[in-house]
Amino acid sequence: MSRPARTPTETPHAAPPKRKWGGLAWSALVLGALGLCGSVLQVLAGVTAVVALAGLVLGVLALFGTRKIVAGLGAVLCGLAIAAAIVPHGLVAAELDEVFFGERQPPVTAAPEAVVRLPFGERHTWPDGRTITILQPVPYEETSEFSRPPAGRRHVQFGVVVHNGGQDAYSAVTTTISVTHNGRVAQQHFGAGDPMPLAQLPPGGDALYSMVFEIGAEPGELQVSVLPSFATEETAHFVGPF
Repeated sequence: MSRPARTPTETPHAAPPKRKWGGLAWSALVLGALGLCGSVLQVLAGVTAVVALAGLVLGVLALFGTRKIVAGLGAVLCGLAIAAAIVPHGLVAAELDEVFFGERQPPVTAAPEAVVRLPFGERHTWPDGRTITILQPVPYEETSEFSRPPAGRRHVQFGVVVHNGGQDAYSAVTTTISVTHNGRVAQQHFGAGDPMPLAQLPPGGDALYSMVFEIGAEPGELQVSVLPSFATEETAHFVGPF
């Protein structure tokens, strides 16, 4: 007696993966397209921005689903629609303000820095209490043959008087001093004077040090610009002939 032939076991087909948040992706794409079309009309600018914003939220959420390309495209379209609706709307609002309320308001800009120009020997006090005086410049004769200025150049020396009228200690090394002569930047002679004043001034303290710069041999205007610290916004310029 023969046995019945065995039939192979049939394996059920696997169900296709369920697409996640596909509806959100397509909704974002549709809202983005509608937003771009509506942004052409300024009357619908407000509605367009709201619709596109809703589509942008849906597109961002749909990026975590399976329709990432559709969701990304929808989010981009919604962003463009929002920009196209808001920017022209702001320009139109500015024009309407000009028509109904008078002249266009100028943009708010920072107040220009006050120019402080003083003669040598005068003193200037900053709001933090620091007071600095640049004394009258004098010629400086270099004793070392190797440090003498080249032909057509000379050295100038001046004293710097610092008074700390503030409530905190003040380090003189934080003072920034630059020099120009006839509009040309002068180089400091670090081999003379006090190139790095390391005085630490307590409240009410004073200090005196000197600086030497190399300038042109021809007479002209000498300007010494002083900034007591890096955080100070006001620069004092001590000016005089030399």
